[in-house]
Amino acid sequence: MSKGLRLVIVVLLIAVAGELLLPMILSDIVAKGMMGVVGSEQVTATLTKRPALLMLGGKFDMITVNAQQAKADKLVFSEMGITLKDAQLDMGSLLSRRLVAFQSVGDVTIKGTVTQDELARYLNQTVKGVKNAVVDINADKIKASSTFALGGFANVGVTLEGKIVGDGQKIKFVTDRFLLNNRMTGNLGGALLTEIPLVELNKLPFHVNVRDIVMENGKVILYLDNRPH
Repeated sequence: MSKGLRLVIVVLLIAVAGELLLPMILSDIVAKGMMGVVGSEQVTATLTKRPALLMLGGKFDMITVNAQQAKADKLVFSEMGITLKDAQLDMGSLLSRRLVAFQSVGDVTIKGTVTQDELARYLNQTVKGVKNAVVDINADKIKASSTFALGGFANVGVTLEGKIVGDGQKIKFVTDRFLLNNRMTGNLGGALLTEIPLVELNKLPFHVNVRDIVMENGKVILYLDNRPH
């Protein structure tokens, strides 16, 4: 075998190894770096660029990130999927410090799922006066029942019925019906229970707006992106 042929074989082996191994190695590094960004210890990432050796320049056709139990502000998403197109990473920071630093990003799409159990936990921990909340989500409405400390001197049974909506850079639970001990009444909880803030989008790792909010049995799915609306 001539030296020239051996050199060609070596180059081909390096190229094939790069196509197979480089995406795996960099995807693992990005997944670990994104843990702090999305507030989750369960993160996977997939990087796309052809040929793969061009990844070393920091430009990627697509980066997809999937996280379990991701935390945004005080709300925990059971699942969060992030798709980034035409992303540019600082490769120096990525390779030397395992730090995911985006220099530029094209299209951003986020799909986040919040379960009814998580929404109940959130109400118990963040809304003053609410205790023992139980939340039921279906396609038509969200029903949240709890004990509410009324004026600090009495505990009453409160049921809120409403939906989750997007309002600018905020996602919130908006009450349509307020029941006190299972009877319709005025909103004795005032603004505190009329609109309950859930997530401020500026707390997410990318600048996005609400595209759609879908309520299903037991969960709410948020669709966010950075495209003009």
